[in-house]
Amino acid sequence: MGIIGCTIPSGGAPVAGGVVFLPILTMKNIEAHEAVAFAASTQMIGVGIFAPMGWMSRDPSVLMPSFLKPMFPFALAGLLFSYLVTPLEKEDEVLLAEEEVSEDTEHSSLSTTEADASDEETGSTTNKPEGYGTISTRASIVAVSAAARLRRQAQSSKMERRNIVFTPKLFTIYAVSCFLGGMLCGWIGIGVEKVTFFLLTYFHKVDVIAAGLSSITMTGWLSFFAFLLHAVCTPEDEGFGPHWSCAVRDELNPGGHVFGKVPYELWLSVLPGILIGSLIGPIVNAAVGP
Repeated sequence: MGIIGCTIPSGGAPVAGGVVFLPILTMKNIEAHEAVAFAASTQMIGVGIFAPMGWMSRDPSVLMPSFLKPMFPFALAGLLFSYLVTPLEKEDEVLLAEEEVSEDTEHSSLSTTEADASDEETGSTTNKPEGYGTISTRASIVAVSAAARLRRQAQSSKMERRNIVFTPKLFTIYAVSCFLGGMLCGWIGIGVEKVTFFLLTYFHKVDVIAAGLSSITMTGWLSFFAFLLHAVCTPEDEGFGPHWSCAVRDELNPGGHVFGKVPYELWLSVLPGILIGSLIGPIVNAAVGP
């Protein structure tokens, strides 16, 4: 489960590991809030640390600071708001929200085109015009030079698109969307990566790999804060911890706690698989393409 849950996002797909963990854990009769806590604890390691580190040695530009730095605070604000002010206190609400998000169709893009040319020499050389070899060689050199120039231009254009520049209108759209995506992460452990992937590919035409890796990295960073809330703010009857009162108190939550303890034994058991998955993901991407 850990290998699959980390291989998919590490390969560049805009899908965090929770999309694998939540259905499996709920089918094993693990309470939904606890499944969300497990997803947060694994994602903070898998897509918050291992996956970005794996890509930093291969292509550091896939992690776009021009997007992550200004937008992460809005996503974090949404996460904290959903945990502390508007939590999904009933298990059925968590399952319904997770089902709705899982049924969404992920935006995908396939934009790689390759062309090869070959020149076969047949017939008698006496029929070839004088200077044939020279003309053919020069044409080949020109074609290779043109192809190399086009490739450099495409690479330069891709790098320019990874440098996100916001207009006031786009900044507002991104900020509101990241806030709402952060709320989804607080409710079901995933969600913001799909929102930001769509924004980056639609508005800024960012390539699939950079958009996917930056999106799941944001999810991993949010998961760290979600993990802390589950670790220190759970009710007293849900495992060990300081059991702080963090959330707004109401009839369903008079203690102001965060529902869902972290299943530490299960979490520790999947960490080796998460590490392996983070190593396999880039290899799979190189083999099959984005």
